[in-house]
Amino acid sequence: MAGNDLSDPFEWAEKRLERELWPREREFIVSGGWARSNDLNWADLRSPEVATDENRFDARLIRWLLTKDLPGVTCRHEGVELWGLWIGNKLDLEEVDCGRSLKANACVFEAPPLLQDAHLKHLFLQGSILPGLNAHRLTCAGNVFLRKGLESNGLVDLAGARIAGTLDCIGSTLSVTEGRALNCDAAVIGAAVFLSDGFTATGEVNFVGAKITGQLSCDGGSFSALQGRALNCDSAVIGANVFLRNGFTATGEVNFVRTEVTGNLRCRSAKIEGVFDAEGAKIGGGFFWEEISGAVEALDLTETSVSRLTDDTASWACVETAKLSGFRYDSIQSDMTVQDRLALLARKGERTLTSPTTKPSTRRDFDPQPYSQLAKVYESMGHRIDAAKVRFARDERLMWAAFARAMAQSKPDTFGKGTAILSLIWGRIYRDTFGFGHAPFKALRTALLILIATWWLSDQTYQRGEFAPASPVVLTSAEWLDASQQGCKAQQVEGCTMPLQLWEQSTAYRDYETFSPALYALDLFLPLDTLGQEDAWAPSKDRGAFGLTLYWARWAVQLSGWLLLATAAAVFTGVLGKKD
Repeated sequence: MAGNDLSDPFEWAEKRLERELWPREREFIVSGGWARSNDLNWADLRSPEVATDENRFDARLIRWLLTKDLPGVTCRHEGVELWGLWIGNKLDLEEVDCGRSLKANACVFEAPPLLQDAHLKHLFLQGSILPGLNAHRLTCAGNVFLRKGLESNGLVDLAGARIAGTLDCIGSTLSVTEGRALNCDAAVIGAAVFLSDGFTATGEVNFVGAKITGQLSCDGGSFSALQGRALNCDSAVIGANVFLRNGFTATGEVNFVRTEVTGNLRCRSAKIEGVFDAEGAKIGGGFFWEEISGAVEALDLTETSVSRLTDDTASWACVETAKLSGFRYDSIQSDMTVQDRLALLARKGERTLTSPTTKPSTRRDFDPQPYSQLAKVYESMGHRIDAAKVRFARDERLMWAAFARAMAQSKPDTFGKGTAILSLIWGRIYRDTFGFGHAPFKALRTALLILIATWWLSDQTYQRGEFAPASPVVLTSAEWLDASQQGCKAQQVEGCTMPLQLWEQSTAYRDYETFSPALYALDLFLPLDTLGQEDAWAPSKDRGAFGLTLYWARWAVQLSGWLLLATAAAVFTGVLGKKD
């Protein structure tokens, strides 16, 4: 605080200003760093619209006071505090280490303040208007408040700043004609960052490599990129939550590539026009993607890891391309059904395969990892049926992708393509029969169809007499030999009775194994040979079309039975269709 005689500091200041001191400048010297406009309305703080002798103030006085150049004047302990002034000349505090606060609220700066490498206690520029701010490598022991109607028409540069407290830009407006509006590259902020509740930026907001101990709140903020990125948090480290909610809007890319977030990344009730890139991000809490509107060109979650995924179908519908390769999460909290999930995965982005041909390739590879991840989470949450559906869809896509790759080879490879066709045929059989091992009870349907078909064919063959007893004793008996002589010799002709139908009238037939088409079909299908029908009866391949068909078909029925039972055993024991 100055003494009673201020003639020396007044004279010293007027000599350097080359004019008489304005009223607010005299007030500033008298108080040791405090001045306000007489027109200031405390109930409605507004910066002055025009400069007058009553609100004019030269910024050089601030430096002279803080560097103790003003003779006989000591800066007040609270620091410099200005209200509603029109500040001319450049406020130059470069490399000034004063440990005092700088408060210039509801003021107008004619030139961008220079605070590069300065050391301050607090920096408050609430409601002020300035053409930019250079606070590169600023060290602040407390808070930086650029809020409550602050307007900057140039770059606000806090790159490399060390702020022990909060960076508060609530309700401020930052705009540039090109490049960045707010630059916090590699800044270290000891508390939270607020770019919310009416915060508006026209130009990139940059937090690349920044370290924020608290939360990053952009709730209700508006971010518009002139080109490229609207919000850039590439490789930032955030110690709490990230909030992009409640009217958050972004026109341009939102970048959280390789960002580490200790808490949640919440995107809710937000509008995004552009790319949302969180490739390689590590989110300790949940990733929330809810009530999103706008046109999201791409949502990139490649190699992103989160603890919990909370989302909805409508929000994913806003995403043109979903990049999900390597996306990992431990649980899901959502109303989305497994069908919704599969529809999303069906349109996820895939890597384009390069082709050795001269024509550009339009083929896209298939990445199964997002399906496996979803199935794993469903399994851990107890939704085993949903997990099986996801694995089924994945394996079907894998089957077709492998076939497409083999058939698209530019060099002639007859063997390879032939193998691919056989693999596809087997794959489709395996799919329809066992659901790629994830729906093994489909085999019951296949087995039932085979049994019904064999039952019908056996019954029709027997009804036409195109069966014969298979026992050598019967075939050499007098009754059968007599029936064979009197009956049809080969194919059925008019007026001819089949030997079987004649033999049925003999006494020997009554004591023979009764034919049952159902048991015969089951005896053929099951590789047990315990029902006796296959040993007792055989179709006659030379006595009619049905007998000939069944004669050869029984081998296929037996083979299918062996394959189905063997494959079923492999599936149920986990050799095939293992749960990944």
